[in-house]
Amino acid sequence: MKNIICFVLTLCFLVSCSSTKKNVSEETLNGRALVKASINAHGGIDAWRKSGALKFRWIYNMSDLGKVVDTVQIVDPVSMDAVHSVPGTDQRFGHRAGQYWASPSASNFVPPARFWTLTPIYFLGIPFVFDDDNANFEILSATKAFQGQEYIQVKVSYDQGVGDSPDDYYVLLIDPNTELTRGAYYTVTSPLVNKTGEIVEKFITLDDLSDVNGLKLAGSHSTYTMQDGVIQEKLRSTEIRDTQFLARGEVDFSIPEGATFPSSN
Repeated sequence: MKNIICFVLTLCFLVSCSSTKKNVSEETLNGRALVKASINAHGGIDAWRKSGALKFRWIYNMSDLGKVVDTVQIVDPVSMDAVHSVPGTDQRFGHRAGQYWASPSASNFVPPARFWTLTPIYFLGIPFVFDDDNANFEILSATKAFQGQEYIQVKVSYDQGVGDSPDDYYVLLIDPNTELTRGAYYTVTSPLVNKTGEIVEKFITLDDLSDVNGLKLAGSHSTYTMQDGVIQEKLRSTEIRDTQFLARGEVDFSIPEGATFPSSN
């Protein structure tokens, strides 16, 4: 606990002394400093942005529902342009300059293609994806225990009007010794998949960290249920294969002729 307190206080002091940014709460600045420290521990934001387009296969085992979601995807971490292909089919869908598309129609893809297009990158890309001017940060007063380790908690939320699900939030679990982010619990409020509006938290791990172009990225995830803020039973698992960066000029993110454009509802 002493190490955790020293870690937080040191970063808070550095930010409060050096920042001149206006209209941003001290709470957000201090939380941002913790997340920035974790980003650096994972390899740094420059490497994340300059390495190219990230290609990976994300195999999501929804054991509780007896389903597997399997796509090969390429995502530009800067523009968030993306294209997914479904192994064994001609189905493709993606995102380009603010437009979501599918070719041919992805009406039978589950979960909805529009929702899924940028979902895996927000998990594989932790903590890099939270280097976002529209994000707000809050250091939670209590630590969170998981598998015998205490973690610092930083809550990340978004300004209203940002993206399809501005009410989503994430709470990152940062190791006070290594500064690595080892997991996050989160909500899904998108009406595409949350039909009841009920707020349910789930916890996802960042496991099997490996070096990809100097960045520490997860090779697998486990998803757990949560109840009253306590991490409970393992619910699902994800296998991540063939992670690599491609030169941006090698990737075709253009919207195919005849593509359909999935609704946000």
